[in-house]
Amino acid sequence: MIVYKKISNFSPGLIENLLKTSYKRLIDYFPNEKEKFYHEWENEDCEAFNNPDTIGEYILFSCLDNNPIGFFSWDDRKYPLGIIGQNCILPDYQGQGYGRNQIESVVKIFQIKKFHEIRVVTGDHDFFIAAQKMYINCGFKEHRKIKADLFNLIEFSRQI
Repeated sequence: MIVYKKISNFSPGLIENLLKTSYKRLIDYFPNEKEKFYHEWENEDCEAFNNPDTIGEYILFSCLDNNPIGFFSWDDRKYPLGIIGQNCILPDYQGQGYGRNQIESVVKIFQIKKFHEIRVVTGDHDFFIAAQKMYINCGFKEHRKIKADLFNLIEFSRQI
């Protein structure tokens, strides 16, 4: 059974390592971008662990037998619009419903806080097809496409 744990239960570097492992196949598509991705993930990790009462407060780790297998994050500063940030599951645990469980959990967080809409962005690239399908299966609809440098993005939205 999945248990969600706060950032205070873990050491810095965990977010970065989960992202590096989970996005390895994406890095394989874009090897010249590896250092850029790694730098972004290192910064994301540092920001979260250095600010556990602000940024870190909006991150939960999914754990099986006390071992983190993924994490998700959200931003509720734009009420009544909620933003889902990362939704990361380690490859060995993908396709088993854990990512969907994370999304359903963050949707509940926004419902409890009486948000009206939730948005999430994912890539418009083969690597992200499973994520796109998952968001659709969780009740999200494509809201818009966003031009980006490496690959385009798709923003999904859901009314609640």
